[in-house]
Amino acid sequence: MPRQPRIDIEGQMYHVISRGIERRKIFLGKEDYEDFLIRLKTALNKTDAKCLAWCLMPNHFHLLIIREKRPLAELMRRLMTGYAVNFNIRHKRAGHLFQNRYKAILCQEEEYLMALTAYIHLNPLRAKIVKGYKKLSSYDWCGHKEIMMVKNKERIIDRKYILSHFGEKERNALQNYENFLKDQYGKQKKGEYSGGGLIKSMGGIGNVLSSKKDGAKEMFDERILGEGNFVESVLKEIETTENKTMSLKEILKKVKRITAIEYKELLGKSRERKIVKGRAVYCYLRKEKGGVTGTRLMKELKLASGTVSYLVHKGRGIVNN
Repeated sequence: MPRQPRIDIEGQMYHVISRGIERRKIFLGKEDYEDFLIRLKTALNKTDAKCLAWCLMPNHFHLLIIREKRPLAELMRRLMTGYAVNFNIRHKRAGHLFQNRYKAILCQEEEYLMALTAYIHLNPLRAKIVKGYKKLSSYDWCGHKEIMMVKNKERIIDRKYILSHFGEKERNALQNYENFLKDQYGKQKKGEYSGGGLIKSMGGIGNVLSSKKDGAKEMFDERILGEGNFVESVLKEIETTENKTMSLKEILKKVKRITAIEYKELLGKSRERKIVKGRAVYCYLRKEKGGVTGTRLMKELKLASGTVSYLVHKGRGIVNN
């Protein structure tokens, strides 16, 4: 069964997870952790996204991100590609660093923000990397330390935004946040918030069975964590977006945003890697989002039929990854 494309909607909150290939370590020392965080901060600034929680573990990482106008995919590409290249250079290795695609679960903010913040920041405790809750505030590779430190100009987390969900005044909000984490540490289970889907979204298998008896409408999508009505609204928004035909102007703008390639460069015969990438994105968007036929693309770009089909396939992978 082909994998579903990621959902990438402006204003939504995402729990992003990525692991090392074959669950190997992606952080071997302080230099790796620091490099990743610098890149994360830069990517957040470039895409205007908000980070509400983060945690770096030896073989994986968690981020809680609110996606703004720039695509989540752009943020993750900026972060992961550069980090992987530098990691390989530093450690004299070659090949893939991360396992498959990163996971990005669209989460209902009002229902799951607090729980996900706790889940992500409690990771070092669950993994026994940190011995006891009091030491969590001194763990450098987790956003909990940023929240607890009042004065920190270099923080990654949007501290004001996250604390506003725990109370109006900072002191009370911090106390409520700490109390909530301590309470959740005894309740949350490993992997509990690492996926979307019907059972988690409805509060457990018991609630799913009850809803079936009551004839309640069930909405399920493993890419979404939220209540039935929320899942339904997200899927409707996706359907509306997918059914909307993109204009040539919109497509060229997106091609430039993803690949930094201008239209005139696509029309040439260059086989330079970045131009081929731009051509692939263009072919995919023109054919599947703009309603243009493959024959028309063959004439426009002066390419063979098989080449156009290949570029459409390649472009789909670039846009949806």
